[in-house]
Amino acid sequence: PLPALHRGVGFAILGNRRGLRCPPCSVSPAGLPNIKAVKKSEHATERETVVLGCRSDSFPPVTDWVWYKVESSGDQVISNSSQSKFLVVSSETKTELRISNLDLETDPGKYVCNGTNSEGTSQAVIVLRVRNRFAALWPFLGIVAEVLVLVTVIFIYEKRRKPDEVLDAVLPLPRKSSGHVNDKGKNVRQRNAN
Repeated sequence: PLPALHRGVGFAILGNRRGLRCPPCSVSPAGLPNIKAVKKSEHATERETVVLGCRSDSFPPVTDWVWYKVESSGDQVISNSSQSKFLVVSSETKTELRISNLDLETDPGKYVCNGTNSEGTSQAVIVLRVRNRFAALWPFLGIVAEVLVLVTVIFIYEKRRKPDEVLDAVLPLPRKSSGHVNDKGKNVRQRNAN
């Protein structure tokens, strides 16, 4: 098999020892499909729809795409008829697996897209991770819980401190005079400084 860099259709000019040249001829180096995942890892939230994709720029082009999920009990082939939640759309250069209504328990895992041409078969692996739909809510609830604990601690601290301060508030303090000359003519209560 040729490396992916050298695959495809090209043209060459051939000659012999006498310097005679043949007309340009077409060269088609064939090789195994060069399958690449569009994204090697995909994150989605439960009850949403996710699209996994693979592409190939091989020559000869891919004639058959097959998706399957890697399971401990064996690989599960996925087609449009397997379940109503799966939809496979393929062409010579790409394939897409659409999974709707994601389930947190059954859908996460490794998905494999397998491409076949006349030279053989290759594949790419995509890891799907599914988050709980309330995953974004947990940090917010943590902050709310911290605020409630702080408010409770402050409230308890203030409650225990209040009885001492209440006694001070019951006994009125005498008013202080500003000491101005204008205060002498008014009925101002003055405190004896002795």
